[in-house]
Formats: sequence, C-alpha cells, structure tokens
Amino acid sequence: MRRASTNWLALILLEGLFLILLSYSHANSGQGFFDIGSKTLGGRMIFSDEVVYHGWRIQKNSLLGHYRLLEPDDSRYTFGSLEHCLEELEKVKIEKELPPMPEEVVIVVHGLGAYRHWMNPLSEFLAEEGGFVVINVGYPSTKGEIGEHAASLMSVIQHLDGVEKINFVAHSMGNIVIRHCLNDLASLPVSQQPDITYGRFVMLAPPNHGATAAEKLADNKLAQIFGGDAVQQLAPNVGWPNLEKQLATPNFEFGIIVGGVGDDEGYLAGIPGDDDMLLSVETSKLAGASDFAQVKGIHQTLPKNEQVQQYVLRFLQTGAFMPSGRRYPIDAVESPTIPAR
Repeated sequence: MRRASTNWLALILLEGLFLILLSYSHANSGQGFFDIGSKTLGGRMIFSDEVVYHGWRIQKNSLLGHYRLLEPDDSRYTFGSLEHCLEELEKVKIEKELPPMPEEVVIVVHGLGAYRHWMNPLSEFLAEEGGFVVINVGYPSTKGEIGEHAASLMSVIQHLDGVEKINFVAHSMGNIVIRHCLNDLASLPVSQQPDITYGRFVMLAPPNHGATAAEKLADNKLAQIFGGDAVQQLAPNVGWPNLEKQLATPNFEFGIIVGGVGDDEGYLAGIPGDDDMLLSVETSKLAGASDFAQVKGIHQTLPKNEQVQQYVLRFLQTGAFMPSGRRYPIDAVESPTIPAR
C-alpha cells in the first residue's frame, strides 16, 4: 500500500484554529457571560465536569476557577462556588424529583482536542442498544495537565452517590486520563476511596506508550498553544517517562480496539508499522489486556465507527469483542520504537 505523506503541524494547527474560532464565536454571540438560563456550549473549550447527575452538570472554569451548574440542555442554571452549586443541585433533586443514580454506569471520556459531544453517538448507542446508563464526561483537553483532568474525573466518580459499579470507555488521551485517575484513587487513604467496584474498560486507540506525533511537536510553540501541556506529556522522550509513572494498569478486565490499515505500513510514513493516521498499533497495546481487536479506520473517527460501537457494547456485556466469544489477550508488549529527538 502506498503510504500517505504527512504534515503533523498542519493537522494539529488546523484543528486548533477551528476550536479557537468556535470559542470566539460563542464568546461574541451576544449572551452575557453569567446570564442565568442562557444556553451554553456545554463546556467544550474551558470547562471540566466535576459532578454529573442525570444530565445536570457542575463544571469548573479552567481559566477563572469559578463553577456553574448546567441543566441537561446545557443552559446555565446558576454559578458561583462549588459549595453553592452543590447546594443548588440538591434542591433541584428534590424539586424535580430526580431518581437516585443507578447501581451501574458507564463513564465515557473523549480525547485530546475533542469534547464530550464527540462521544454522543457512541454514548447513545450504548444506552439504546445495551440499556446502559452512560455518563459522558467532558474536560478542557487542551488546557492544563493530564493530572488536572484526572482530578476532575475523580471528582465526578466521588459524587456518584448510589452507584456501586463503574465501567469505562475512552478514546485516545481519555484513556490516559482514566489510568491517571485510577492511580490517584488507589493512592487515597482507604477511608477516602469511593465504595465502588469496576466492571470493564474499553480503550479506543489509547496512546499507552506515548505518541510519536507528540514527539514531533513537543518543541513547537504553536502546537503547545493549540494542544496544551498534553503535547509534551505524551511525547515519549519528553514528558512521557514521568507521566507513565502516574498511570495505573487496570486490575480489572480491559480490552483495546485500534484502527489502521491492517498491513505493516499503515497510513503514514512517519510512524513505524501499521498506524491509524496518528498512533502506531503497537503503541496502543498494553500488557494485561484481556482482549484486542483491530478495525480498518483512522484515529479520529473510531468512536463513530459502527463496527467499533458493536465491539464496545459486546465487550461491556460479555468481556469479548468477537461474537464467538474468542479473545485475543495481550500478555506482554515490547516497548515501541520511538525515533530519537
């Protein structure tokens, strides 16, 4: 297969420019910044979900540090301190007779440069076809460090009153956020750890050994502006060695789905072996995975891929991607070859 030529910088800068223009458009839409009842974008750019309850969200502004409570349609209900928003949410639960959270949920987490709405098709599929209650978590992926995003996810988990079992599904960097969060939760004193068990975890195109693309952009100032601290943190020869020490390997069932061409060349000449146009297949593998599957497709679109959605649902239900139930576990992984800087 003829491999595509690539310009990593152009790809990242175009995506970053789109996000900035989107943010600028919303900021100048005529709505007051703190208008109660005004429709928002749901936190696509600078807000992190800190509490999620049946579609109601308490979010933190990553730039200003204030909190807001959003209604399920993303309208602003109130704003202020975390304590104030929590108090208001408790009132909402009573006034609107919101039911308790279910015993089991699936937490879905997006990747770098995306936002939770990007995961809506997969979330809706899991809810409609599998009957799962899905909590689609958003965070400002291009702002702050991965540890900060993990702290926000930990807050979401700690506020899941009534939930006893959590499953995870994540795309790209979202997997690293979850692995960081799992490590942080395990590091808490036993008395502070949430009383939950973990079910299954599906990783979609996870950069489990860093990302070659980040390595190529780690020293680029524009890429750092558009991609945030995560660009350097995911660079194998820059921030990854330190970041990897803060990541847990799940001690419960997890499976990995990757994209690619299905040959030894992949889409891009700059990535060794097969790749999904961003990550090599090998860099996504993680020892301990109970199942592994590859589909033909590119990195960015895996959450919207129908075959991927079927695989995710089947693994959450049965622990295997294939209809036959046959698994392809990963017992050991050699460190992927990363070009020297």
